Amino acid sequence: MTEQAISLPLRQGRFNSSALLLAPACIAVCACLIVPLGYVLAMGFNPSRPGVVELSSHLTLVNFTRFVTSPFYWWVLGKTVYIAGITTVLCVILGMVLALSIWQAPATRRGVIIIIVLSPLLVSIVTRTFGWMLVLGDTGLINSALLSAGLIRQPLHLMFNDGAVVVGLVHVFLPLMVLPILTALERIDPAVPQAAGTLGAGRLTIVLRILLPMVSPGIVAGITIVFSLSMSSYITPALMGGTRSGMITTLIYQQFVVTFNWQFGSVLVAMLLATSFAIVGLVLLEFGRRTRQWMGRR
Repeated sequence: MTEQAISLPLRQGRFNSSALLLAPACIAVCACLIVPLGYVLAMGFNPSRPGVVELSSHLTLVNFTRFVTSPFYWWVLGKTVYIAGITTVLCVILGMVLALSIWQAPATRRGVIIIIVLSPLLVSIVTRTFGWMLVLGDTGLINSALLSAGLIRQPLHLMFNDGAVVVGLVHVFLPLMVLPILTALERIDPAVPQAAGTLGAGRLTIVLRILLPMVSPGIVAGITIVFSLSMSSYITPALMGGTRSGMITTLIYQQFVVTFNWQFGSVLVAMLLATSFAIVGLVLLEFGRRTRQWMGRR
């Protein structure tokens, strides 16, 4: 028997074992995510019947038409993309700085810095959001300090606006950007930037021309996570943005919980998912194109 003939049963056995181990997870995902989500999306093709959650055999596009023909809903969706985009950009910048600081820190300090960066994940989102409300409120820490110093006469309105929402989202999702970037940095030989510095490259040149392309997979992974979660975030925009948050997740909550119009709420969910998938897909396609170009130049 040839070596290939002997290895074939072994590979088949490994495949069967892997499939058997993955089966419970796949069943759980289908039962807890795909089936309920598919049910909700299917309701979007039913006519609006407040308080009724059963699927109807009467299919219609009236709810999708309501969304498409209303400038208000497009404005809300656009604002959601805008806030999620600003949050993602800030997380990329701050995450890159923090990841580089951790990567270049001595081994004795690296663990402490990682714990500090990841510590927000140990606290619930609601608690962190209320903490920011105490800091940014009219009687919060910032306004109290500025009033005591005589720098302002009236409290600054730092809450219930887009800026407050972005601050809260960045604080929540920044650790999720640091982790993939740091993982990509750990794969780089420290001798690479040292050699570039020896050859005369400045620190900014080393970061932009050498380190940034090498950690781009980690950045793309972080962008995918942070942008997707920012698009679907509800608690932080609702608490820190109030009724002026203008996020589509707030409208979804109102349709499902306040007006009980599950049919139109399902359309909002479908548009949110479609927009998120489309933008993330474009980012991944652009990253793949640039990666192929970079590999072709080597």
